[in-house]
Amino acid sequence: MTNAYRVAELIVFAFAASVLVHTLTVIDMGGAEAITTSPVAYQMAQDLVYYRATITGALIIFYTYLRFTQRPVGKVLAIVAVISWIAFIEDYIALDNIFFLAESLTGKAVQGLRPIYLMTIVFMAVDAYRRENRYG
Repeated sequence: MTNAYRVAELIVFAFAASVLVHTLTVIDMGGAEAITTSPVAYQMAQDLVYYRATITGALIIFYTYLRFTQRPVGKVLAIVAVISWIAFIEDYIALDNIFFLAESLTGKAVQGLRPIYLMTIVFMAVDAYRRENRYG
């Protein structure tokens, strides 16, 4: 395992932590209702936050379990990467960036780390596949 992979893991876990803190901050502010203007956008945002948090949290826990038990992680990372990219595209096209809170430090942290996270998770998936299949 390379040092770059370990740094990538730190970035992924930092992003996951920032998303968790931001989600808790938005809930304290009144939930998705505080950052949306229409009832439809509110319901969509609330559903997406819950579904994404559940799926992503479960996959990160599963990844951590696989890493500690020294089992292959390439497929899990590939799934996380695909879900992350779909969520990114969905946020910026379908939802028109409704999760960004300009005045919130946690929102800025999530938005700043997100592009780095997306590149990092793809790197980790490719590197894991390469190592697990002995391509390098």
